[in-house]
Amino acid sequence: MIRQNISFYFLILLLLFFTKSGAQNRSGYIDGLKICSTIQSNSFTSNKIADDALDKILGTIGASKRFILQPCNRINNAIATSYKGIRYILYDPSFMYSLSNGNDWKNLFILAHEVGHHINGHSLDLMLYSTDAIEQLTLAEKRLQELEADEFAGFVLAKLGGSIAEANVVISEISDDSDDSYKTHPSRQKRLEAVERGYNKASNSLNSMQSSPEQISQDYFYKALEKENNNDTLGAIQFYSIAIAYAPDLSSTPYLGRGNLYRCQFRFDEALSDINKAIKIDSSVGAFLFRARVYMGMSPERDDPNMYKAIDDLTVAINISDKSDGLLYLWRGRCKWRTLGWAYACEDYKTALSLGGLSEEDKEELRLKGCDRYKPWIIESLEKYIITEFTELFEKSGISKFKIKKLIINHREGDEFVGSIDAKIDGKFYSSEILIIWDGYNYSFSYDEFLI
Repeated sequence: MIRQNISFYFLILLLLFFTKSGAQNRSGYIDGLKICSTIQSNSFTSNKIADDALDKILGTIGASKRFILQPCNRINNAIATSYKGIRYILYDPSFMYSLSNGNDWKNLFILAHEVGHHINGHSLDLMLYSTDAIEQLTLAEKRLQELEADEFAGFVLAKLGGSIAEANVVISEISDDSDDSYKTHPSRQKRLEAVERGYNKASNSLNSMQSSPEQISQDYFYKALEKENNNDTLGAIQFYSIAIAYAPDLSSTPYLGRGNLYRCQFRFDEALSDINKAIKIDSSVGAFLFRARVYMGMSPERDDPNMYKAIDDLTVAINISDKSDGLLYLWRGRCKWRTLGWAYACEDYKTALSLGGLSEEDKEELRLKGCDRYKPWIIESLEKYIITEFTELFEKSGISKFKIKKLIINHREGDEFVGSIDAKIDGKFYSSEILIIWDGYNYSFSYDEFLI
């Protein structure tokens, strides 16, 4: 990174924080807002000046915008990162306004440096770091990446007509010539030399590049994200489809993007097809969450088999995420509540609460109902149910003179309750043992023949 006070390790920590907090909307733009909000809580708006500056930089190599440019107030910098397969550049809008006069080469150089991290493939997905899927870079590797980004920024500056002196001013302000052996950023002289290499390469380079099918696919994927962010669903689906057509096996993200939009349009079969393809490419947490949401949408009835498939997918997602995402527990809890009843859902709600995945409404539901599966209110409900059932039974049998004298119900195990009922029928006392099964929503019961 160009500013040493925004360290690589800080980005890792903030992404670790975010992956534990969860989010209901998994689109790239929402994730970008959440990454930024971890650094600085604020309101966010698009910034045409920043987009124009990025277009200028990418135009020097004939590349399309394959990043999400995300405003992030008061960081006074630009930061390149990647999350869940989507690349971001976070920037401070007030910092970017200075680019509009066309002569602030310092800020343009800083933005080009961050673009250089993406162009050179430095911004490995921070989800990989949070799950220990890859090793941390050594200090030497980090310094090499900074030099490569400096070289790219020098190249861009030359292409846009800036002088190498402008770049040297930036490097001189943010670095020194002390020993860099234990630093993430190289010494001043090394960085100046890297900028000069890039600047000199610019005079001999071509202005455009031949795009591969994979690059074209990425272009259309980011165009689809922009359409989706602007609520143009049909346009987003079209661009996701083009991205898939150019590189069907490149990435799961276009399938997930299109599949989620199909789900929102109640086109569940198409959504399921897309997400199944995404899972074949990358069995990610998001893919299983999205498929669970599709199964939920395909379940008009409480006991629909698709609802159990949703629970299974959410269980897989929870296990993949190292059981650290409260949102996943919340969704599974909702599925269980709808299908099996509150008794089965409650523990998931409690876990979601501990991981920060509950809304205020969810918290109130949990507070009111609690998690004791067989609190007194359940026993009381069962007693009312049994009295009603036996009253109807007696009346249907033509028994007009009866009175229930005693009813005892106790929890036995699981969803089973046992008890006894004593009744006075036509002047005689009778008793019967009863067995009740409660699934959280419905009761069923059996009883022995009444004995005198």
